[in-house]
Amino acid sequence: MLLGDRGPIVSFCFDDFPRTAYTTGGTILKSFGVHGTYYVALGLINTTNTLGDQFTQADLNSLLEDGHELGCHTFNHSSCRNVSASSFEMDVRKGREAIRQHIGSDASDFAYPYGHVSMRSKGIIGAQMNSCRGTYGGINERVADLNLLRANSLYGDVEGCARVEALLAENVRSSGWLIFYTHDVRKNHSPFGCTPVFLDRAISLTVESGNHIVPVKAAIDIFGNALPE
Repeated sequence: MLLGDRGPIVSFCFDDFPRTAYTTGGTILKSFGVHGTYYVALGLINTTNTLGDQFTQADLNSLLEDGHELGCHTFNHSSCRNVSASSFEMDVRKGREAIRQHIGSDASDFAYPYGHVSMRSKGIIGAQMNSCRGTYGGINERVADLNLLRANSLYGDVEGCARVEALLAENVRSSGWLIFYTHDVRKNHSPFGCTPVFLDRAISLTVESGNHIVPVKAAIDIFGNALPE
């Protein structure tokens, strides 16, 4: 997709998702008046793992009422590297259908669990989704691959702010689309999460830098409108 000059845009994403991604992370987003994208694997509902307690049905309903986007993350949080291509496709479709059944609307934006992707899965899943997001770092600029959007981890604490600032500055220069992702948001975060202070600071830096924050689907709509008729 040609991005034109509609940037700079930033999207904040949460994968799986642990309850703290919404109860804490969502509260932080709300304090800035912005929204995020939550990629959900419905098979994790009401479970607990190293990321903490996972989402509940009430979280799904409340998240959508708050204006956030719900994306697909398969059903069983399976890796395309550990199952056959057909099994992976079935899990993606099962996850998307489960979201339809739980909330009554479609989740057409997808994120690969663990960031694992193969050329075959990229072709199969990319043809079925509005977008597919990976974990390869960098900025989506000029021409974005909607079958494997670049995204940058937001892990740890405020020591990562310098990296965030550098990415934001580059996104402004390129008028591109910068995507951040994390998992749990809590003081004693997992290796795949961040502290509330870091998330708050990252969003504050984004606003101060002149980048515009929107969910993934909204970003695609914005850039899509930049294309010539």
